[in-house]
Amino acid sequence: MKKIILGLSLVSTILFVGCGDKKVENKIKEQVKYVTTEEIQNREISSIFKSDAVLEAHKIVDHKIEKGGTVVEILKKNGEKVKKGEVVIKLEDTATEEEYYSTKSLYKVAKNNYEKFKRLYDKKLISYLEYVNYENNYTTAKANYEKAKDNYEDLIKKAEIDGTVGNLFSKVGDELASDSVLFTVVDDSVIEAYVGFPAEWLNQIKVDGELEIKVPSVNKVYDGKIVEINPIADKVTKKYMIKVAMENKDNLVKEGMYSYVTIPVGKNKVMTVPDESIFIKDLLHYVYIVRDGVVKLIEVETGSQNPPYTEIHSDKVKLGDRVVVKGIFGLEDGTKVKENTTEDNK
Repeated sequence: MKKIILGLSLVSTILFVGCGDKKVENKIKEQVKYVTTEEIQNREISSIFKSDAVLEAHKIVDHKIEKGGTVVEILKKNGEKVKKGEVVIKLEDTATEEEYYSTKSLYKVAKNNYEKFKRLYDKKLISYLEYVNYENNYTTAKANYEKAKDNYEDLIKKAEIDGTVGNLFSKVGDELASDSVLFTVVDDSVIEAYVGFPAEWLNQIKVDGELEIKVPSVNKVYDGKIVEINPIADKVTKKYMIKVAMENKDNLVKEGMYSYVTIPVGKNKVMTVPDESIFIKDLLHYVYIVRDGVVKLIEVETGSQNPPYTEIHSDKVKLGDRVVVKGIFGLEDGTKVKENTTEDNK
């Protein structure tokens, strides 16, 4: 009998403890968090377009050797300034030199014969058939000579533009193949870039419009302007390519540097939320919206910023929704909350 009573007592104890755990668990589940919210509103905000861009020099010219040759002298080195027409590198090539002198000699003979028989033809002392043969020989000899002369003069390679020498890696004695790049001259006094611009703001910008170009690698922000607006949209992105430019007076910015372009596009009334309501998760932007006492995690795209508000885009939020601005830490999608509005704090 004692054993039966002891067993019943043990079962009752287990049942009582089990019921107590469920009450505690339910109490934890029903626990609410206190948050501060603010209404999503349309506000007049200075719209700003931002884009990354790879910077390019205003002019960049590769200098090639058409026929090839052997390097005999190098007068400049990478990074040095050069003027248009200044000699940078000299080469020699026996075949090119022989062709030049040979075609030059043939050209002189053909020219003399042509001029002589043209005079006779003009005086009607010979027939056209006799004359035209010398004319054809002269035309052919002149073309051959001019081509050989270009190749010969190409052995003395001069800069085609003002700028800075780069990509000059040859050494004296190197034998270069035809169509080899000897060096490059970069004119980076002006730096340019192309960026894709959205259609909805296209009528808000114009050529010579002001902008900013931030170059992180030199830790500087430069004033720039719009120099071209392509009126035809890209078939894939549906954006319009615009060309921006800046003066590189301090010569710190180089070809290929990365940048961020910021273009003001006027004021517009757009859907906004407080800056502090937006957080980043896995490189995406999110906000918490409160509906029926429960928070909903909503992904948004951000637009222009005018602190303390940021423009947002999402088909899952609307004007009048309330967004969490304080108490975000620890929230999850579906968490029950109790609101304290920013209006209550004013």
